[in-house]
Amino acid sequence: MQKFFPLIFSILLIPVSALSQSIATGAYAEDIARRNQVSGQSGYSASFTIRPLENQFENIADTLLRNLIASRMYSKFNVMGMPSGIRLLPINWLNEYNVNRPYGYNNGSMYPNKGYQSMLSGGFLLNAGILTVQVKPELVYAQNKAFSTFADVQAINNSPALMNAYFGTINGIDAPERFGNNSIKHLYPGQSKITLNYKSVEAGVSTENIWWGPGIKNSIMMSNSAPGFLHWTFNSVKPVKTIIGSFEWQIIGGNLKQSGFAPDDVTKLVYGGNLYNPKPKVTRYLSAYTINWQPKWLKGLYLGVTSYDYLDKDSVYNKKSLVRQIFPVITGSSAKANDITNATRGDGQDFAYAFNIRQLLPLYQAEIYFEWARNDRSAGLNDFIQEPSHSAAYTLGGRKLFGLNNGSYLQIKAEMTSLQRSPTYLLRDEPTWYEHLQSPRDGYTNSGRYIGAGIGPGSNSFMLDVSYIKNLNSVGVTLERQLHNNDLYYNAYAGTGTFNLHWVDISSTFYSNVKLKKYLLSAEITPVYTLNYEYKNGESFNLHARLNVIYYFN
Repeated sequence: MQKFFPLIFSILLIPVSALSQSIATGAYAEDIARRNQVSGQSGYSASFTIRPLENQFENIADTLLRNLIASRMYSKFNVMGMPSGIRLLPINWLNEYNVNRPYGYNNGSMYPNKGYQSMLSGGFLLNAGILTVQVKPELVYAQNKAFSTFADVQAINNSPALMNAYFGTINGIDAPERFGNNSIKHLYPGQSKITLNYKSVEAGVSTENIWWGPGIKNSIMMSNSAPGFLHWTFNSVKPVKTIIGSFEWQIIGGNLKQSGFAPDDVTKLVYGGNLYNPKPKVTRYLSAYTINWQPKWLKGLYLGVTSYDYLDKDSVYNKKSLVRQIFPVITGSSAKANDITNATRGDGQDFAYAFNIRQLLPLYQAEIYFEWARNDRSAGLNDFIQEPSHSAAYTLGGRKLFGLNNGSYLQIKAEMTSLQRSPTYLLRDEPTWYEHLQSPRDGYTNSGRYIGAGIGPGSNSFMLDVSYIKNLNSVGVTLERQLHNNDLYYNAYAGTGTFNLHWVDISSTFYSNVKLKKYLLSAEITPVYTLNYEYKNGESFNLHARLNVIYYFN
């Protein structure tokens, strides 16, 4: 080994540019960066399907954007010939209020909450040679006021089908409607990481939120609808050029936490409360990867593949080989898990994969994208050809910018996501996304919130957004129709002739983002019209308000 030390030492002494911090998933700066790419103002060549993004903005048009990411460098020094120092990260104070019940997703560390909720974050970035230390914790307070849950609304319902459908859901996922009966205060590590960086590659540990896929409103495989979890990561920080095009990737492994709360107070239910099956206290291990390729010959085209696998860290896990403990996604779920004649009905893990495509059209100042995912492996090629929709989900979307006077734009975005089961469930077992009735029974969640699309299991969404943009300022309206857990609905009402109790939210979000010197003020108000809340006939209304204040040190 001694003969390798001089080689390793010499590699570390090669001058490389110190990498800056990542842009937090869901940050306004991230949206500006993507919009600049679509409009052709930016030379940033990343796919925007692997986030958080690293600050690799070098185009003159991105100068304003860089100022939204971190301060200038303080306490400058050199390590291994590289400029090093400390940067201050923006201070972010996010406030929300829900009048009647929880509303919204892609909220990271925040909770499903009625009443007032606040998150305060800030921190610093240390670059020291190839070492990057980013510290940005998130302090969350949620009033967590009482509201009507399923157990309140359906307390005296004596339908065995509805109760079986409901408990068939909550027995396979850790996603409480309400997190206890008291207000909540919690400090999360937030958007923090410690990594080593060399040229285009980064490796280390992180608690940052991750977003995989081209979607803007929903991501099937990985989103910021749950708090970030501690994970190791090996990833690119910018596209790596090869003779066939550019590649980006991220490979992770980490532990998922339980919420510590029961899904609902089932004692309120006169019928069916005995169907609840408490989950064992156990940690889950998530293993996942995503790879994106930009073909050299097709400018603006991005092709990606993503896969995840999670399992309980129980006695079965501990008997696995070291490779399968660290990176079980390389083998995925076995055929045994999909054999309906198998007495155990599973192999102790949940596996899913996805393909995505994004076409950037800077000449037309537009983009289109598509993600297709499957939550169950095919029995074979013939099975896939016959029923490709089995256990599948998809997201389809795009945006178009229309240039106006004085450098302003009219922007139109639209996106549709479907997690609802296909009709193949009538003939064969078909899993509901993010749920798992056998081990691991906490499902695809972290701290009780969905890691995948924030609309949740069996749900569908359509979003249309129209906005006016001028420099860093914008004002607009987002219309959304969200259909809640249609898998549960059809399990409960199939064969009854009841077709008019779907739980649907229709919302209109009016928002604005205004940059005032060192501050960014982002405000939105959302009236929500709901049909058949918790699958009970009727109409109701809710109001959601949000104010985000960001202070930049530049």
